[in-house]
Amino acid sequence: MAVVVTEQAIAEWAPNEKALLDAKSLLRKGALKRLAKNDDGTLAFGHCDGSGSTPYAVSMDLATGADKPTVRCTCPSRLFPCKHGLALLLAYAQKGALFPVEEPPKDLVQKREKQAQKAAEKKPAPAAAPLRVNKTALAKKAKEQSDALDTLETFLVDLVSGGLGGLSGKSIEAIEHQAKRMADADMKRTAGVLTRLSAYVSGEWLGDEDDDESPGVRDVARGLGEAQEARIAFTLTQLYTTVRRGKKALEGKFAEEGTTQSEADAELESILGKAWRLPDLREAGYWVKNRRFLELAHERSDDEITQFATAIGFLIDLDDGSVVCEVTSLPFHTLPFTKLRASRLGTLEIAEAALYPGDIVNRRVRWDEKVEGVCRERPREAADYEAVHRHGKPLDPVLRALRAQLKNPLHPLDAVFLVAAKKFGDVGGELVLEDEAGMRLVLRNTNDGRLPSTDALRHAAAAFGPGTLAVRLHYDLVTRAIYGDPLALFVGDEHLRLRA
Repeated sequence: MAVVVTEQAIAEWAPNEKALLDAKSLLRKGALKRLAKNDDGTLAFGHCDGSGSTPYAVSMDLATGADKPTVRCTCPSRLFPCKHGLALLLAYAQKGALFPVEEPPKDLVQKREKQAQKAAEKKPAPAAAPLRVNKTALAKKAKEQSDALDTLETFLVDLVSGGLGGLSGKSIEAIEHQAKRMADADMKRTAGVLTRLSAYVSGEWLGDEDDDESPGVRDVARGLGEAQEARIAFTLTQLYTTVRRGKKALEGKFAEEGTTQSEADAELESILGKAWRLPDLREAGYWVKNRRFLELAHERSDDEITQFATAIGFLIDLDDGSVVCEVTSLPFHTLPFTKLRASRLGTLEIAEAALYPGDIVNRRVRWDEKVEGVCRERPREAADYEAVHRHGKPLDPVLRALRAQLKNPLHPLDAVFLVAAKKFGDVGGELVLEDEAGMRLVLRNTNDGRLPSTDALRHAAAAFGPGTLAVRLHYDLVTRAIYGDPLALFVGDEHLRLRA
């Protein structure tokens, strides 16, 4: 099976960021010459200008039986692939269909034949023995995590007993010390929550800076508002729940309290640092086949606290009506070299994919883009839109679903649903959705920097009428009420995205 070349994959194959940046520079300068491919497109070859007196011969072979292409170049670089080979890969990913078909050089054909011969001569590997579990290492890690949770519990009691008025610069240092302790114990999610708490307390997430302070000195933000205090209180609740649930996980007590296996596995990942790989998810049964998805909305967010950019596509399963999310997340420093996932404009036909565990509304879906044929995107059809409208629900069941999710403080405070709207109208200056049963939901944008969409919905509904609304229901910590943040409106075969 030939390797599928995408820009995302090339970024993963690059030996370092500088090599990828240099490759893109070569591509912009037009350093690649006489590019061509063989008749089935699995061999591409050409020349690339470099520092030598003559251009380097560069090639790639996509049919080597490996999970990445064989890239060759006559340059003296010790990097693999070198910048010239990466430039060829980028050119192929972008315009490979336009490469002229030519007979490949004889030396490339011979190298491919020798590689195939070596693979055929290899003796079949003996059946893999069952992986031996290092019980000593597991016990040591569990002890480290248990001790870290004990320390965190004591710290939280001391922090809360002093109240918000007792917070100081030393409190911020202590919070960050706890974050490092959690990271050292491989509890990265908990470390992230503590880092977020530090930012909330110091006001950094609001850009609260005091130029008169000495460099390196941080203090508690002055005049914390009601919203900031609510965020801090909720984050402390999350941390306390983490301690309580983490200890139960380590002691194997989830089964005693009736926790579902899906939720237990999700908490092992989020609290105790279990990293899910696709084979692990398949073996655990978190796997689906032959699914059809249509993207309801696509959003990008930049988190200044974690320094990560995230793109989320909310997808409706056209067969069972569940709304799942496709997530791509990248650190800020990689964005010059690679891109977040773009919006999906067609209907996705997925041969097989992982559906992450957890008792939440919008579970994460993920598939291996490198596997040929696993994802096919086709133009949308009238039947696809009919399925979207068929899966639109009244307000009562979706509100109950969100309230059930909110019972666990470790779960998100929001979820995306499809709601069948009878009409929209203004009540007390706010936009309100009403369903067939007469139940109402106030529509209000989440205050997180996104462009407002309620005004866009007013115009869309006026022009096209009511329909099926993709809406994020979110719980407001200050008012303790649930509001709706409109994402997209479906009217007939029209898909009106309400966010830029």
